[in-house]
Amino acid sequence: MTLAIAVPLFTKAFALTDVGNAGVFELDGNIVKGATTPLPTDWGNNSTSGTTGLFSSTGATQALPAGGLDAHWVNDGPHSVSDTTTFTTGSKDTLDINANWACTPSNNITPKDDILHAYSFAIIPQSGSRAGHLVVYGGFERFANNGAGDLGLWLLQDGSVSCSSTKGAVSFTGVHVVGDILVVGEFSTGGSVTTLNLFEWVGITKATPLGVMNITATGGADCTVAPVTANVCARSNTGPISTPWSTQDKTSGPNTLAAAEFFEVGIDLTGLLGQNAPCINRFIFDTRTSPSLTATLMDYAEGALATCPTATISTNVSPSPIPFGGSATDTATVTLTTASTVNGTVTFNVYGPFSSPPTSASCTSSSLVTPFSPNTVSIGPGPSPQMATSGSFTPSATGYYAWTATYNPSGPRNGNTVSTSCGDANETLLVLSIPKITAFDFTNTPTNDDPTLGSGTVVYTFKIHNYGAPVTLSGSLAVSGTANSIACTGGNILALSGSLPAGMDATFSLTCTYSGTSGQNVQAIINAMFTDVNSITHTVSGSPTTYIFTIQTS
Repeated sequence: MTLAIAVPLFTKAFALTDVGNAGVFELDGNIVKGATTPLPTDWGNNSTSGTTGLFSSTGATQALPAGGLDAHWVNDGPHSVSDTTTFTTGSKDTLDINANWACTPSNNITPKDDILHAYSFAIIPQSGSRAGHLVVYGGFERFANNGAGDLGLWLLQDGSVSCSSTKGAVSFTGVHVVGDILVVGEFSTGGSVTTLNLFEWVGITKATPLGVMNITATGGADCTVAPVTANVCARSNTGPISTPWSTQDKTSGPNTLAAAEFFEVGIDLTGLLGQNAPCINRFIFDTRTSPSLTATLMDYAEGALATCPTATISTNVSPSPIPFGGSATDTATVTLTTASTVNGTVTFNVYGPFSSPPTSASCTSSSLVTPFSPNTVSIGPGPSPQMATSGSFTPSATGYYAWTATYNPSGPRNGNTVSTSCGDANETLLVLSIPKITAFDFTNTPTNDDPTLGSGTVVYTFKIHNYGAPVTLSGSLAVSGTANSIACTGGNILALSGSLPAGMDATFSLTCTYSGTSGQNVQAIINAMFTDVNSITHTVSGSPTTYIFTIQTS
C-alpha cells in the first residue's frame, strides 16, 4: 500500500491575500469577510460591515459568488460532548481507507487536536490570474492552542467515504482513488504556518516503496510570504479572532478563537495538475501527532465538496404519436448541478417496433433500429442547461418505439456521462396506421334518346377506413369536368367532416347529373385529410386521387 510523496519547493516573497493572487478568497487568517465587493469572499458574514460570506451564522451555505462550485460547513464540536468522529489507533494516511481506517467515539480527545468546525469551498475564477482554474479552499477550528498544530486535509474523489461510531471501532466506508490529494501541514503556537506538503495517492503496490509524487508544487507555506506563482499556501490566526457562529474554545470567551486555533488553506489544483485535476467529492480534515505521513491520526471532520458538476438529462420525443410515413425527433436537455459549461455530445438510439409500450427491458441489441442508431449530435458549449435535438427519424413500420439519449461530456468539468433509460416518460414514440381510402365506386345511368347528346346520372361513393387512433376528417369530394352541364345534389363540392373512431369506416356519396357530347368528361377529385390526437393534419392514404368518366354517345 503506497502513497506517493511530494517535496514542494517553497520560497519566500511578498505578501499575498490569496493563493496565486487569484483574488477570489481572503486567505487572511480570519473567518469573516472583509471586502465589500462580491469577491474576494470569506467563510462567514461580517456583522459590522454587513458583508456576506459563504456561510450564515448557523453554518447554512449562502449564495455562492460568480464561479463558485460548492461550499460546505461541518460541525464537529463542541469539546464538551462525546465526539463520534475520531480515529482509532492504527489509522494512517499511507493505508487505504475501508480496509485500514476506523473510527471510534471519544470523550477525552486531546484539546489541541479536537476539531470544532471545518469548512470547504471550490471555485473556478472567472477573471484574474487564475481564471479558469479549479481552486479549492479549506478551513478548520480547534479547541486549544497549547502546542503546534499538525493537520491533514484529504481531497477525495469517492463521495461515499465516511465513518461515525457511538460505540466501539467502526470501519470507514469508501476507498482511495488514484489522484486523491493530501495536504499535510504544521502551524506554530504563534499562528504562523511552518510546513505545508502535498501528496497524491498513487494506488496500492507490493513491490514499489513510497515514491516521489508527480505533482510539482511551487510556492510557499504561509500565504504572507508565498510567491505569486504559488499553487498552494495557508494561513493561521496570529491573534484572537471572532467567529460568526457559535464556538467555544478552551480559554477564550464565547465565539472567540485564540491565536493558532484557526487554519485555512488554498490549493490551485489546475495549477498543480493542469487539466487532469481530479473530481473532488469529499473532504476530510484531520489532526495528527506530527506532520509525518506515518503520524497517528486523531480527530477528523468530514464533509461533501463537489468540484465537478453532476449532470442530469431529460428528453422529449416530438411529435408522438405520428402516422405511418411521418417523422419525429428527440430533444435532450442536459442540466449541471453547478454553474458550469455543458459541452460534449448526445447520442440518441431508437429501439423497436414493439406491439405494446416499451419497458426498461425492451431495449436490446436485437431491437436497435439501424442505420439511424446511433445518432450523435453536438451539445454546447454553453452555460447549463443546454439542449440538443436528434436527426429526423422516419419509422419503416407501425408500432411503439423507445428512444434513449446519452450525454458524453468533453471532460469532467462538463459533468459526468449520463443516460436516459428504456421506457422513460416522454421517450416513447407511437407510430399509427393511418386512415386510408379502401373503396371507391361510381354508377352511371345514361340516357341516349338523342344520338348526338349524352346525358345521365352518376353516383360517386368512397370509403375511408381508420386503422389507428381516433381522428377528425376534413377535405372534399369535388365534381367537375368538360361536360356541358354538371349539377350535383347539394352542390358540386361535398365537404368531408366528422370524427372517425379507431377501426371504423366513413362512407361518402355524391349524386350528380350531367349532359354533354361524346368525348367530354365528368371527373371526381378526392382530397381527404385527417387531424390526429396532436392536432396535426395529415393526408389520408390514397388521397388525393382523381376519377374520370368519359361521355359516349355512340
